[in-house]
Amino acid sequence: MDVIPFQKNRLGHWIRAIWRRKLRPVWQDYHWVVLGGLILFTIILYIELPTFTKILAPAQRSWSLFRTAIGAASMTYVLAAIKVFRTVFQPQIQAVRLKLTNDHAVVCGMGKKASLFIKSFYEDGYKVVLISNDKNISNLEQFRDLNILVLMGDPTDIEILQKARVHKAQYLVAVCENDGDNAEIAVNARALVSDAHHRVLTCLVHITNPRLCTLLKEREIMSQKVHSFRMEFLNVFESGARQILKEFPGFGESARSSRSHLLIVGLGPMGTSLTLHAGMLWRIAAEKSKEKLAITIVDKDADRKKEFFQSNYHQLNDFWELIPVTLDTDSPQFHQGKFLWDGEGRCFITAAYICLEEDSRSLAAALALFQHLRHENVPIVVQMDSNAGLAKLLQDEDNAGGSFANLHSFGLLDHKCKSDLLLYSMHETLARAIHQDYLVIQKNMGMTLETNPSLVPWNELPEHIKESNRRQADDIGKKLKTVHCDMMPLTDWDAELFEFTPEEIEILARMEHERWLNERRNEGWTYDPGAKDLERKKSPVLLDWDKLSEDVKKYNREAIRSLPVFLAGVGFQIFRILPKQQNVLKGP
Repeated sequence: MDVIPFQKNRLGHWIRAIWRRKLRPVWQDYHWVVLGGLILFTIILYIELPTFTKILAPAQRSWSLFRTAIGAASMTYVLAAIKVFRTVFQPQIQAVRLKLTNDHAVVCGMGKKASLFIKSFYEDGYKVVLISNDKNISNLEQFRDLNILVLMGDPTDIEILQKARVHKAQYLVAVCENDGDNAEIAVNARALVSDAHHRVLTCLVHITNPRLCTLLKEREIMSQKVHSFRMEFLNVFESGARQILKEFPGFGESARSSRSHLLIVGLGPMGTSLTLHAGMLWRIAAEKSKEKLAITIVDKDADRKKEFFQSNYHQLNDFWELIPVTLDTDSPQFHQGKFLWDGEGRCFITAAYICLEEDSRSLAAALALFQHLRHENVPIVVQMDSNAGLAKLLQDEDNAGGSFANLHSFGLLDHKCKSDLLLYSMHETLARAIHQDYLVIQKNMGMTLETNPSLVPWNELPEHIKESNRRQADDIGKKLKTVHCDMMPLTDWDAELFEFTPEEIEILARMEHERWLNERRNEGWTYDPGAKDLERKKSPVLLDWDKLSEDVKKYNREAIRSLPVFLAGVGFQIFRILPKQQNVLKGP
């Protein structure tokens, strides 16, 4: 038997196998780096060869002359060659960068909302990937100059989401023009991360219709959760209205001192949300006062909008008085401003809010009102898309104490698209409320920072403790279903809060402790009878329910009793499902 040919043949098979299985895939992914480097080197050498030749021509070619030759290389040519290299191999460079990207933010869609989300995450230090099927993106090159990865394609395509490494991302923002597309993006993303471990993708889905957004929030709380996926539904108009009234309140904390009269011009999505939230805030501020909040609403369809408010939010009819003025803001009647004065020629408006859909029309309407109110010390707030362009004119005048001192701009997208504000979403709000309740209960039990290092404000908590509170919030729907309860938007603010029975409290308290226990054990925590230690992951309450002290059980029971309060804080209420309703919900 000829051994040597056999050994050579075997060695050849082994080399080919290594090439095919390991080396060829690497070469296919990175061959462009080698080729690009050779091309770049050749270009520089070709351009600079005459320079090197002239400098090295003298007989004495000392090392110092050689260094001078190297230093004499034209950086202009080098930078030009690098730019050519980046242009030619841009797709390959992006593919490699994507493969190395983790804990990033993925933004789907285009337009002002998407651009401001990108800017916000970028300024907060996140790597950002943009997915868009709009090939005519005006600021595409600007994004690439900021090292933002851009994937051209349909963001609802699960393969595109996979290329963007959504399964390795920390945030996914869906802000396409169509609500259905945003929902589909979220569904596909959920499928991609369903098997992920020790990682949570927070998906922010923009829904244009405020009522639909509220219903989807409700269903999201009650749905079966994928532990690696957390969905948040947001509406920029609803959140923007809250922020406007926080920064530019139309009345004080107490509604008893004087009559307030707001003027809201334009009842599109923003004006509608602003009117509603003003009524809700007044109801809280009014307490037992019989004084009503007067709101003059100016719109081309003001009478129908008044009927909408009174029929859909009848609980507020005892707290507000809506005065419709049917006018177009471009009409001479609007510019005359007769709706600003009473019969004796006195201005009764205490604050004005302009909420038209076009920035230029909003500013024109605001300036028209300002001509009448310049001496009345009435703040006029103009809602605009962003604090740039036309809004910058008002800001500059305001900061300089100029002639438009009472005229203020509010950049809706600038405020709502800040990632720090987005984190105050429904799940985050519930998690913060859970931790705040934990602080109160633990301190009432005599615990201190020495015995429990988790007794610190939310912002000082370690991230894994924050995530534990979020997971507790995620589990609310499952708990409610266990005791045959459901939830719906809070409509009757005067109704008494829901109360669980003692039996239900015991079931849910045990259930929450078991959830927490499994979570901690999966994260490597162990039992230790001493003080709680966050760094060593030791806890004295890492025991089964039956072995817990009565004080620890009491804490779990109190947390369950507080659940209706947490949900009311985000606009929802619990109700008990009757036997017939249970059958309807289960289906045939």
